[in-house]
Amino acid sequence: MRLVEVDPNDEGQLETLTRLVEAARAYDDPEAFVLTVEDARNAVAYGSDLEPPRFTLLLDDTDDTGEAVGHFWLDAPVHDNRHLVHAELTVHPDHRGQGHETLLLDEILRRTRALGRTTLWVGIAADDEGSTALLTGHGFTLASQEARRFQVLADVDPAAIARLERDAADHAADYVLERLDPPYDDALLADLVAVTAAINDAPMGALDVEDEVYDLARMRDAERARALRGERFRRVVARHRPSGEVAGHTFLVVRPWDAKHGAQWDTAVTRRHRGHRLGVALKIEMMRWLAETEPQLEVIETWNNLDNTPMISVNEALGYRFSRTFSTFQRRLGPEGDGR
Repeated sequence: MRLVEVDPNDEGQLETLTRLVEAARAYDDPEAFVLTVEDARNAVAYGSDLEPPRFTLLLDDTDDTGEAVGHFWLDAPVHDNRHLVHAELTVHPDHRGQGHETLLLDEILRRTRALGRTTLWVGIAADDEGSTALLTGHGFTLASQEARRFQVLADVDPAAIARLERDAADHAADYVLERLDPPYDDALLADLVAVTAAINDAPMGALDVEDEVYDLARMRDAERARALRGERFRRVVARHRPSGEVAGHTFLVVRPWDAKHGAQWDTAVTRRHRGHRLGVALKIEMMRWLAETEPQLEVIETWNNLDNTPMISVNEALGYRFSRTFSTFQRRLGPEGDGR
């Protein structure tokens, strides 16, 4: 067996990674959006802010097909949380139960220690009994769970959305909603720092995590990464009329190569502006905008920690329906790398 780090400029490696992930998706999670080579290239080359995870393939040298047996990705934050590594591993459905999962996990642990990090997260589907046994057998404990939901736009009740919109407007009279298309200048990016950091208040279960740190430089990097990925990016903000502050935002991504599916990312409101139904108002304004600019959209995906009941309530009121639960297992490594 041979481990090979994926080069974002190697089309063959990207195609191999895509085939592996797609085989696992079709077997394990057919509701998930299809992964394309474009998605793989973006993940390997750019990540969310030009600090992408490292992707590694596990190749069987006795196999002349060039297909991968498995892979993992490993993300070691650089802006904050420098104690942490976040990883996921995948083994091809045809090669499971042969020890490859253990080999990959051992390599993830080795690299975490080599980086001097003391906390490792590994994500899996909550109903994946094999991976649960593997992780608990290696000293991991369940630390957090989140649910994926889908909003099928054809099934959304327009009358219910209109009622929610009227109610939100009654509570948010001091705010104006603005639709923002990139690129953003530095003045606007600076305005967005505080509301971007507001996501730190979202529940994270028992994960050992510090607040993420945002500044103008990191906001610029995220802006550049989105441009390089070639996705269509939509952001709606709520601005407080008396102060001019950006009080809340929501943003969503549409991939042109899979334009029927949208990915809902953060929705957050800063602490001093909560209690005005801004989350609802922002998401409905996004729906209005998408109906005008992305009429081909059919399904939007969103994720919430199971403890985030306020946002789950908002999403379900807007027609998002539960799909599946996912778990993050955590292990703390001691000074010699063998603690828990």
